[in-house]
Amino acid sequence: MKVLLPSLAALLLALVVVWPKLAMEDKRFQIGFANLPSAKVETLAMQNARYFGVDESNRPFAVTSDLAVQEPGNSDLIHLQAPKADFTSSSGANIVVDAVTGLYHQSTKILDLSGGVNLYHDAGYELHTPTAVIDLGHNSGKGFDPVDGHGPQGRIESTGFELAGKGREIIFTGKAHLSLKGASPKGQGKGAKSR
Repeated sequence: MKVLLPSLAALLLALVVVWPKLAMEDKRFQIGFANLPSAKVETLAMQNARYFGVDESNRPFAVTSDLAVQEPGNSDLIHLQAPKADFTSSSGANIVVDAVTGLYHQSTKILDLSGGVNLYHDAGYELHTPTAVIDLGHNSGKGFDPVDGHGPQGRIESTGFELAGKGREIIFTGKAHLSLKGASPKGQGKGAKSR
């Protein structure tokens, strides 16, 4: 008994120490490659994609998207879902453009937007149109579909638009209709109309 009980105690103690190492599962975070055959991986895709670049005058721009999918066989074309572009004009104005879908041409820095395009200028101007093409490398853009816009001075509707002068000017093309907000002449009440 003097030998058996201490031996049994030592064996149990050794078992308590060794048992967790034998039954241990590796639950630590690990990075590895998915076990997918190359035939199943047809395109590259990225969620919450961000692309940063500079225009011809070294001003930064950013393109973000909920989902970016590379065109199969053409690494220059990226299909975007919910794209948003943010860039600065040569006058220093910040311009933000968003849409439902888009196609980004990496080499030319051109963004083809569709499905409803919204353009916001930090001076308080806002334009809405079905499609637009934004050239981020030259701070320009254009659209050939009907435009509905408004700003501090009033509301405008036109057949198209062109963002020119390196983002400093917005030219409304085709048939256009402008409604200006009137100001009351001095000395007249709030309800007065100006002619």
